[in-house]
Amino acid sequence: MRVLAVSAHPDDVEFGCAGTLAKWVDEGAEVTMCIVTDGSTGTQDQELMGTNLSKLRMEESQRAADVLGVKEVVWLDYQDGYVEYSLELRKDIARVFRQYRPHRYIVMDPTPVIDDFVNHPDHRAIGQASLDVTLSAGTTPGHFPELLAEGLEPWRGLRELWIMGPGDRPHAEDITTTLDRKIEALLCHQSQVGEDAERIATWMRQRFAEVGKAVGYGAAETFQVIGQGPGFHADETEEDVDMAAPPVDPAAAPVRRQD
Repeated sequence: MRVLAVSAHPDDVEFGCAGTLAKWVDEGAEVTMCIVTDGSTGTQDQELMGTNLSKLRMEESQRAADVLGVKEVVWLDYQDGYVEYSLELRKDIARVFRQYRPHRYIVMDPTPVIDDFVNHPDHRAIGQASLDVTLSAGTTPGHFPELLAEGLEPWRGLRELWIMGPGDRPHAEDITTTLDRKIEALLCHQSQVGEDAERIATWMRQRFAEVGKAVGYGAAETFQVIGQGPGFHADETEEDVDMAAPPVDPAAAPVRRQD
């Protein structure tokens, strides 16, 4: 099974879905991460920002990917903080989608405000473009025919679209056995966690344990999972991939808020 996770910044996957990715790796999945921006503005240190920070964050992301067992990290090198929705952005993500041909595809939530959280503009633009790839640019030959000239045929074997982001979502994925690796991967981003590493690790452990407790797991990440629609053509895959149906036991019930 192939998995592609598209994020805006070098630490977005670690916050949003790293426990789930590590779990899937343990189950035999081949996972690729696509990071759209260069991470060059994610600091208050004016001497570090720019190319020095970008290089550092690339190294941090590779260390985190190694912790999770990710096969490859793909960088699109858009400038951090300056991403706007464009056809070029959609095409660049479609290129990666066609190249890596995922059965499971994880993207960011493009919603402007999620609960009490104002969503980063890069997240919104990249999340929307990533979603749109499933309907057009990644799956239909008439969209960006120049990709055909690159030898990249549309990929029509997508099985599941997973949307990550802050807030509680309908599907809870059990990460009891991989929470430690999720935290370890996040702490690889020393440029971001800095002196707050211990506090952030404690918060992460408490937060995802609380999410898991609500559905009977030791720890969980939550997602919106979509398995049907115009961009899904499971019957046209080149190979027979064992994609078990979502479990029906009570632990897999929709996330419930605790009073």
